[in-house]
Amino acid sequence: MQHRFSLLAIAATAYCVLIAPLFASACGNIRGSIKDPFGAAVDRATVQIANREQSDKRSVLSAPDGAFDFPELSCGWWSLTVEADGFRRAFVEPLYVQVGQTVRADVTLVIGSRFESVEVRSEAPAIADDNPTLGNVIENRVVSEMPLNARQYLDLALLSPGLVPAAPGTQGSGFNSAGIRSQSNVYLLDGISNIDTQTNQPLNLFRITEAVEEFDVETGPRQAQSGRGAGAQVNVVTKSGTGAVHGSLFEYLRNTALNASDFFTNKLGGRKGALNRNQFGGSAGGPVIKHKTFFFASWEDFQQVSHVVSSTLVPTLAQRASVTDPVSQRLLSYWPLPNAAGTLNYISNVANLDSDNTGLLKLDHHLSERDQVTARWTEYWGQSTAAGVTALTGGNQGPISQVSAMLDEIHEFSPLFINDFRAGYTRYVVTRLPQDSGLNAATIFTDSAGVPLPGVVDAIHDPLNSGLPAIAIGGGFASLGTNANFPQSRTSNTTELFNDSSLVHAVGGLRQTIRWGFYVRREDLSRYLDRAERGTISFSSLADFAKGQINTSTFRTGSTQAYWRRYPWAAYVQDNIRIRETLTVTIGLRYEYPSSVAELRHHAVNFAAGYGPMIAGTGQILDIDPSKTGPASFLYRTAPFTLPASGVFADKNNFASMAGFAWTPRFFGSSNQTAIRGGVRVAYDDLFNNVPSTMALNAPYNLQTTQTANVTQPGKFGWATAFDQRVPLVSNYGQQGPGTPATGVLTFQGADPNLRSAYAYVYDFGFQRGVGKAVLLEAEYVGSSGHRLGIYTDLNQPFVIIRDVTKRGPVAPNEQVFPYNHFGQVQLARSIGNSNYNGLAATAKYRAARLILQASYTAGKSLDYNSSYFGSGNLPGETGAPIDSRNLRLEHGPSAFDVRHRLVLLTVIDLPAPRWQSGIGRAVFPGWQLSGIVTFQTGIPFTVVNSGPDASGFNQAISGISPQGGNRPNLIKTAPLPQNNGNPDAAFDPTWFSPNAAGQDGTSGRNQYYGPGLVNVDFSIVRTFRLFSGEDRRLQFRTDFFNLLNHTNFANPVADMNNASFGKITQTLGSAVATAAGTSGGTTGGPRIVQFSLRLRF
Repeated sequence: MQHRFSLLAIAATAYCVLIAPLFASACGNIRGSIKDPFGAAVDRATVQIANREQSDKRSVLSAPDGAFDFPELSCGWWSLTVEADGFRRAFVEPLYVQVGQTVRADVTLVIGSRFESVEVRSEAPAIADDNPTLGNVIENRVVSEMPLNARQYLDLALLSPGLVPAAPGTQGSGFNSAGIRSQSNVYLLDGISNIDTQTNQPLNLFRITEAVEEFDVETGPRQAQSGRGAGAQVNVVTKSGTGAVHGSLFEYLRNTALNASDFFTNKLGGRKGALNRNQFGGSAGGPVIKHKTFFFASWEDFQQVSHVVSSTLVPTLAQRASVTDPVSQRLLSYWPLPNAAGTLNYISNVANLDSDNTGLLKLDHHLSERDQVTARWTEYWGQSTAAGVTALTGGNQGPISQVSAMLDEIHEFSPLFINDFRAGYTRYVVTRLPQDSGLNAATIFTDSAGVPLPGVVDAIHDPLNSGLPAIAIGGGFASLGTNANFPQSRTSNTTELFNDSSLVHAVGGLRQTIRWGFYVRREDLSRYLDRAERGTISFSSLADFAKGQINTSTFRTGSTQAYWRRYPWAAYVQDNIRIRETLTVTIGLRYEYPSSVAELRHHAVNFAAGYGPMIAGTGQILDIDPSKTGPASFLYRTAPFTLPASGVFADKNNFASMAGFAWTPRFFGSSNQTAIRGGVRVAYDDLFNNVPSTMALNAPYNLQTTQTANVTQPGKFGWATAFDQRVPLVSNYGQQGPGTPATGVLTFQGADPNLRSAYAYVYDFGFQRGVGKAVLLEAEYVGSSGHRLGIYTDLNQPFVIIRDVTKRGPVAPNEQVFPYNHFGQVQLARSIGNSNYNGLAATAKYRAARLILQASYTAGKSLDYNSSYFGSGNLPGETGAPIDSRNLRLEHGPSAFDVRHRLVLLTVIDLPAPRWQSGIGRAVFPGWQLSGIVTFQTGIPFTVVNSGPDASGFNQAISGISPQGGNRPNLIKTAPLPQNNGNPDAAFDPTWFSPNAAGQDGTSGRNQYYGPGLVNVDFSIVRTFRLFSGEDRRLQFRTDFFNLLNHTNFANPVADMNNASFGKITQTLGSAVATAAGTSGGTTGGPRIVQFSLRLRF
C-alpha cells in the first residue's frame, strides 16, 4: 500500500491555528528576587521578560519581599529587564528555559537613574532550588552532536543517571528507572501522550531527531501533575520557527564494506551480513507573519537493506527421494536444495527491507499578548519485510503508520494566573502478513482426487489467511511456513484532553504556586490476531514427514476481529509552598481512574475462578460436553453474577499522594549554589491493552484445537485428520494413574476479574552543588517499592501425585489432577507481584562555550518476582509466568534488568584553531569538533533452565509468552557457581546442575547468575566549513564510529541444559546467534559500524 504525508491533515491543522485559541505547551519557569545594594527587598519593581526568538513578552511587579515569578514559559532563550524608581535599569541575559526546569534570576539593583542601564550576565549553573523531582535535560547540543545510532533520540535518555537498559526481548523495551518496569514509563511529545496503548511503549518510529529541541527525563518521585505510570517520564519538546529562516539538509550513509564482523563470525569463518542504509532529509523554520506566526517543518527518509547470513538444515536429494506421501512431495519444492557440506547444509543470505518516511509540521501563532497558539502534525509511514531463513517462507511483511497531532493553548488571565489547554490525537496502524501471503494451500493439501481437504484455507475465499501452515520437522530441519502468529493487524486511536492551571499567590510570608488540572482520554482499538488460522503442524522426524505421519496439529477457526474501547481520566491538585526564600515544600494529590477496556460486541471471554470461562458483559458460563466433538460440545450455564463488558471489575480507589522539599542552605557557600531535596510519591500504573485484549482469542467466538498423537488420536495421523476440528474437547491421556482423570484441549488467556492497578512507592533524597560558573555536581539516593505488579499464573495448574520418582509424567502409578478438568492451561494476569529497589544516581557536568563534559553513574540493586507481564523473550526462564503458580516465592530474585553498576561519560569538544594560522592553516585547522559517549556496565542476570514447558512431564510449569519456558534444574553444589564470562567456550561449569526430578521444582533459583558486562565507545569527528555566502551557511562532514574499539561484548551464556552449547557463549550483544556460517548485525555493543554524513545548515 502506498502512503503519503497527510497534506489535508496539515492544512486542517494550519486552519485551526489561525481561527482557534491554541498554544505551544508550557516548558519551564523563571523566578527570582529584586534587592537593593544593601540586601533589602525592592517592592513593586517592574520586571519584564522577552523571548529572544519569537518576540513574546510578559511583565509583573515584584512582591513586597522582592520576589517575582513567570510560570509556564515556552522553551528557549529569554532576557529579563528590571526597572524601579531610584535605580538603574537592570538587563539580565542569557536566560535559557529548559523543559521541566525553573531558572532563577536574582537581581541586585544599582542606585542611579532609571534611564541608565547595567547588564548582568547569567552564568552560574542552574540549581533546582524549588523542585523535589530528580531530572536530567538532554539539551539540543547533545541531541544534535552526539553519535546516535539509527538517529533515535530516545537512546540518549540513557545518558541520565538512575536509568539502565531494559532486559533484552522485553515488550516495551527502552530503559528502567529506579527498579520500575520499562512499561511503567511515560512519554510526552509537546505535552501530549506519545504512547502505544497496546504495549505502553513509546511511539518511537517517528524519525524526528532533526526536529527535537530538547527533552527532559524525570525520575524519582514525580510531581502530581504527571501520572499514568510509576517509572520515568520523558518530556520531548520539538523546535519552533523563529524570526529568521533557518534550516538544514542532510544525508547519512552506511555500507557493509565499512563495518566489522562480529567475534563468532570470524571464529567460525563465516560471512558478515550486509548492511546498507541511507537516511536523508531536511528541516526549515522561520516567520510566516512577522512577530506573529512562525513555522517549522522537517522530513526524513529511511532506506535500509540488511542481509542476514545463517545456516540451517534442508532435505538432501536422497532424503527427498524417500518421500512417498503425495502432499509431502508437493511441499518439498518449498525447501531450497543444499548448497553446503556438513550438518547444516544450507547457507542462506536473505534480506530484511525497511523503507519509511517521517514528516512534521509545527505552527506557532501569537493571537495577542495573552494568547499564543501552536499546532503540530507528525506522521510516519513505512513498509518492512523481515525475511525468513529460506527465500520462500518463514518471514513476514507489511505496512506501518503512526500519527501524532497536537493543538495547544495557554491563556494568560494575569501574569501570575496561567491556563494551559491541550488536545492530542495519536494513531498507530500495523499489519503483518506471512511472507508467502497469497499462496493457495488448497492446491497443495488435497485428496487423491485433487479435492482440497476439509479445513484447509482456500486463498480464493480467505485471502487474508492464505499461505502455508507452519510446519516443523524434528531433527533440526528448517521449518516451512511463517510463524503461527501471522497474519495480525491492529489500529489504535487515542484522543485526549489536558487542562493545567497555575496560580502564583502570596499569603502572609508564604508564596504559593498552586497547580490543578484534569486529564481524560478515549482509546479505541481494532485488532485481529489470526493465530494458527493457517495451522501449525509438527512431525517427529523427516521419516514421519515422508509418510505423512503427523505428531501434533493446531488449528483455529472463527473470527478474531475485536473492537475495544475505554475512557481513563485523572485529576490533580498540587501546592508548591515557598516557606522562606531558601525552602520550598511541595504537596500534591492525584486521582486516577484507569477504566477497563471493553469489547464493544461482548466478543470476549474471561475465566472466573471457581466458575470457569465467562462471556464478558453477561452472566453466561461456558462448559464442555465430553460426549460431543468440536463446537457442538459447547454448553452454557448461568452464573450468580454478571461479568462486566471489560471482563474486569473497575478499580476506583487509585489516590496518589506526593510530598517533597527543596532547600538551599546558605552555610555551604554563596547563595543558590547548593540544593538539598527529597520526596516520596505513590504512583499507579496504567494497564496496557495487550493484557485484556487476549480475551478475544478464547472460545466460543473462535475455536483453537490441538490434536496430539496418543492423546486425542490413538497414534500418529494423516493430513486429513490434522485439518479436522471435529475432535473431542476433553481427552483422556490413556496412561494416567489410578484415577484416570481427564484434561481439556481448550486453553484460555485472560485477566483476573479483580485485577487491580499496580502501584509503587518512589522516594529519593540528595543534593546539587554548583562549583564556579560551569560545574554542577549531583548525587541522589533513589528507592522504590512496587506492589500489585502483574504476573501471569496458571489457574489450572495440575496437582501432582508422585508414587514412583523414577517415572516422569502422568504414568501409572503417578497421577495429575486438574482443578478444571474440562479445560487445559488457563493463563490469568494477576496483580500479585512485588519489587524493591535501592540505588545511587550521581552526575557531574561541565558546560563551557567550547566544551561539554558529563559523567553519570548509577549503582543499584533491583529484586522482584517477575520483571514484565510478558517476560523477556531473549532471556531463558523470563517467561512472564512462575514455574509453580502456587509457590511464587520460588521466583524472588534479581530483576531481569538488574544492572549493579553503570557509568556513562559524554563529551563534546570544539577544537580551537591555532592563532598563528597561515593561509593553508586557515583552510585546515578551524571547524573541527570531537564528541563521544563511553559506556561501562556490569552484566545482566540469567536463569538456568531445563528446556520445554515441562521437563518433568507433569505440565506444572507454564511457558508463558516467551518461547523459552522451562523448569529450573537442581544446583548440585552449595558454593557460588564459578563463572568466567571472558571465556566463551567455558563461561561456567555445566556439571554443577542436574535435571529436576519428576514433579519437582529445581533448586537453582531465578536470575542467580550474571553475564558479561558492556564496554562501548561511540565516537564522532566533525569538520564544519563556512560557505562563502556567510556564517549562517555551513557545510558539515561527519564520521561516526559505533563501538570505535570494536570491543567484543559477549551476550549471556547459553543457559538451557538441553542445548549442546550449555555453559558456553555463542553470541555477542547486537548480533544473532552464531551458526556455522556466522551472523553479525549491530545495535549497542555489536561489532563496529562506521557512518558518514553530510549536512548543510542555513
